[in-house]
Amino acid sequence: MLEYVAIFDIGTSAVKGVLINQQAEIKGEYSVPVTTHFGENREVEQNPTEWWQAVKKIAQTWWNDLSIDPKQVSMISFSGQMEDVIPVSKNNQKHRAILYSDTRAKGEAVFLHEKFPELTKKTGNSIKPSSPIAKLLWLEKYKKNLYEDTLCFLFNAKDFIIYQLTNKFVTDPIAGATTGMMNLLERQWVWDLLEKIGIDLDKLPNLCQPEEIVGYVSAHASAETGFSESTPVLCGSGDAGASTIGAGAVKEGDSYFYIGTTGWVAVVKEQEDLESSMNGVFHLAHLPQKSTITIAPLLNVGNVHHWAVETFIGSAESDASFVAYEELINDASPGSNGVLFLPYLNGERNPISDSEARGAFWGIGPNTKKSDFTRAVIEGICFSLKQLIELLDIDESKSITLIGGGAKSASWCQILADCIGVPVRVPAESEFMPAIGAASSGFIRLGWVKDYQEFSDRFITTNDAKVYRPDDENYNLYQIMYQQYVKLYPSLTEIYR
Repeated sequence: MLEYVAIFDIGTSAVKGVLINQQAEIKGEYSVPVTTHFGENREVEQNPTEWWQAVKKIAQTWWNDLSIDPKQVSMISFSGQMEDVIPVSKNNQKHRAILYSDTRAKGEAVFLHEKFPELTKKTGNSIKPSSPIAKLLWLEKYKKNLYEDTLCFLFNAKDFIIYQLTNKFVTDPIAGATTGMMNLLERQWVWDLLEKIGIDLDKLPNLCQPEEIVGYVSAHASAETGFSESTPVLCGSGDAGASTIGAGAVKEGDSYFYIGTTGWVAVVKEQEDLESSMNGVFHLAHLPQKSTITIAPLLNVGNVHHWAVETFIGSAESDASFVAYEELINDASPGSNGVLFLPYLNGERNPISDSEARGAFWGIGPNTKKSDFTRAVIEGICFSLKQLIELLDIDESKSITLIGGGAKSASWCQILADCIGVPVRVPAESEFMPAIGAASSGFIRLGWVKDYQEFSDRFITTNDAKVYRPDDENYNLYQIMYQQYVKLYPSLTEIYR
């Protein structure tokens, strides 16, 4: 009987589930969309119970449609969106999760930055309105009843599912590094500073390693999901950690792009001097201990693509709409007839940090066509990614791996290769590489591999991949346009204000 590691990836736009066997082959990949709620004051929230319902739906599909025996699932592991604040109620109240892109806690971030500068030195990251520690202070100040009603705050979407399955409150060091509360090198909460700040220490989850068994499926959870009672549940990791392994980035210098709803450029480094932290760049713990991931995140990636499909095609609810958008891109010439697009629809975090920034088209003329706009959107996102390569000083002498849902667009992949001037490697099943990366901790725990490097060598770097090679003529054109692109935001700042 085949054994599987069950993986749930709790993302911003959907909950994905896959079963992965000992040869890292995928079975039963399902996705359930989730709803995001936007408020008038930059609130961005989701209902955690919707994540749980999605997990149950996926599991029931495995049992009923694929005839999987729950006993075939040897272990459950996870990946999930980080930098959330998820209140778990003492009195069974249903509180929404505050997502990473929620920036309501501006005042609290300024307060922490000014009064506790040592936080950045300990955590390796600057405190921002999106930081969970700032959000906790905001809740204590403006939502006192909710704060008092909370038994524990969780910081990764998958941690809520772990709680539902095991009744345990845990998080991993990758997610912990985004909270503004964890010593990056020691991988422990900065207890002394948190006490000074006034954080209720009893409301924090335990920090556990991704490959650590944190509990077992309870009788109640078994009845709801169909998983066998006492199935081991791992801590798993934040999406950045799982994605990094899924991209085959294990040793120092390995780098990759991730294109999902949001996105990032990342490079693996050995533990470094945290005094050198750059504003707006995350330093996260990596799954292999004693190494870190330096990540420059973008708020505007797949979500902008989705907006453009909806705007120029009329709907983004079907694959046919995205195919139609792809055709429009290919109708336009490289350079989009001189049209440039600044993709800051939701403000931005890198290479500038400005929640007031907005998107813009520039260069529209009497010969501009709809297809020029569609291609300019993708070129603008690629220029934004190019800026991050320069920010992180990534070695551009070799190919760079691209994973995430955006890698399904062949035109996007080619435009990216042309913009940065190096080959772009897209693994087969790129959309599910973060899930495969999340499985690595299960493989280690089950003894199927000895470490993360062996997992990468056997199942990631040898995986089938398509390589998009840059066109020299297009690259030269984009070099010229890029010099114009980088002037757009500075030229618009006075308008934003």
